Amino acid sequence: MNPFIFLSQIQQMGDPRTRDYPLVMNPFFVFPMIATYLYFVKVAGPRWMKNRKPFEITNLMRFYNVAMVILNARFLYIVLINTYLPGGRYSLWCQGITGYMDDQLAEYYKSGWWYLAVRYADLLDTVFFVLRKKFTHITHLHVIHHALFAANAWLIVLFAPEGQGALGLAMNAFVHVIMYTYYFLATLGPSVAQYLWWKR
Repeated sequence: MNPFIFLSQIQQMGDPRTRDYPLVMNPFFVFPMIATYLYFVKVAGPRWMKNRKPFEITNLMRFYNVAMVILNARFLYIVLINTYLPGGRYSLWCQGITGYMDDQLAEYYKSGWWYLAVRYADLLDTVFFVLRKKFTHITHLHVIHHALFAANAWLIVLFAPEGQGALGLAMNAFVHVIMYTYYFLATLGPSVAQYLWWKR
């Protein structure tokens, strides 16, 4: 079967409430982006940086880390107020897919787009490693995790934008808030790094 036809059919089988959202509606964006990421971080990037000095991008990384804290915190807040916090309608123990669409859930579904965009932005972590020639940080586990999570985020938003999976998405966003906060603080130098005991 033609892979283009197959991906189009997969997209059409998605949840009608989310399948036409930007970044969700076009599977021909997701998979080429992941392939480009893999090629850059494993082949083209290291080859390009081979005879170059590492880029000094500390300020860019600080901006990126703060932005990622804010974006993940925003997603976490939207998910929680529409699901598990008082006023939400989710059960912490077992929550099926409702199929509802009202204003409260519409806001939650739209937050799925944010989640997807932020997971794609996570790929920049590895790009920064390449530009700084921190090749030892680019482990197979790191690369596979980022590539699979980008594809998985697309599948979640396309097929299961609600239900019990919301708890996992909220926990993932919370972990990313802590992680990017640490990354930001670590860029501030030795005067701050000595207080980052929670990484040791």
